[in-house]
Amino acid sequence: MRLHRLQLFDYRNFQRLDVELPAKVTLFVGDNAQGKTNVLEAVYLLATLRAVRAEADVQLVRRELLSEVLPAARVVGEVETLTGALKIEVAVVAREAARGANATKTVKINGAPKRLADAVGRLTAVLFSADDLMMIEGSPSLRRRYIDLTLMQVDQQYSAARSRYERILVQRNHLLRRVREGEAQAEELGFWTEELSKDGGLIAQRRAAALREIGSFAADYHRALAQAENLGVRYEPKIDASPADPAGASAEEMADCLADNFTRGLSRDIAAGMTLQGPHRDEILFALNDLPAAGYASRAQQRSIALSLRLAEAELLRRRRGEAPVLLLDDVLSEMDAYRRQAVLAAIHDVHQLLITGADWDRFPAEFTSGASCFKVTDGAVQAITPAQVVARTADS
Repeated sequence: MRLHRLQLFDYRNFQRLDVELPAKVTLFVGDNAQGKTNVLEAVYLLATLRAVRAEADVQLVRRELLSEVLPAARVVGEVETLTGALKIEVAVVAREAARGANATKTVKINGAPKRLADAVGRLTAVLFSADDLMMIEGSPSLRRRYIDLTLMQVDQQYSAARSRYERILVQRNHLLRRVREGEAQAEELGFWTEELSKDGGLIAQRRAAALREIGSFAADYHRALAQAENLGVRYEPKIDASPADPAGASAEEMADCLADNFTRGLSRDIAAGMTLQGPHRDEILFALNDLPAAGYASRAQQRSIALSLRLAEAELLRRRRGEAPVLLLDDVLSEMDAYRRQAVLAAIHDVHQLLITGADWDRFPAEFTSGASCFKVTDGAVQAITPAQVVARTADS
């Protein structure tokens, strides 16, 4: 899978961008807040149709446009896949933008409008950013988001079950509050509990199976980045009684287990007015040399763990899709010593297509930049840089 061309129209801080990506490696270098990260996140939007670092899609529209009538942002990618060429277009149109209300998002594949759910994963991509460090020490929702966005790119059944589960959970929680207030009967929960169990069982089983694979890949990548450190990944369903091996269980067995736990925990759910167990509360645990990574890993170690997880995600997508995803690495070498930087560049040497950013040219050795397409990013503008210019800029710095 290759992204050959990327176009941005009024996206974030870019008024216009049209860049060809002919090389295996594309390097974007620039100071902070110039737009490097926005380029990578635009590619990730084409793959997942999810905005990164945005509370609402309206924030993807260039700020200077928001006072106009129906301001819009557009991201276009031309992609070559094993099944043929694709042109993916994502448009975000702001509504009541002056008050920052909302935005609508649409997608076209080769010019034909598609449902968002049907367009996810036409391009597969993996994004590493500084925010990934929060995946190590932040809330469980960030870790669930990691596995959800991974599977949604290659498993439409999982994506559909995930969407249904969220809707059913809202309905069940609403009814639980009504039961608590005496406005409904507990018997009315039966249908919602059954549906929640069915989709929840599929979600839990496929998460567990994917994380078993990811854990194995991530451990290997992490050993390459930090030889004396062992990384462990474990999926922990948040239910009172879980199968000993969720990854080896069937989705139906997990659904039966969830249904039993929902039944036994009903009184607690009613008292709380919410569903206290299920995939929406599941946890993913990371250990470094058998110690919790969240409490013991340094910033550099957290960065190595997060990168290992992203490289493992890329390997999982490659195996399930049959072609490698586009790897997007944002400022990956920051806060790393010379050994870890060298190990990172060695680990990504054989990727099929890589888009990588950095703040300084001297972070990248000449043998790395010589085969890359290099660009300088300044205030929402991208300028091509020749290998000779890269060498000169490195010498100046």
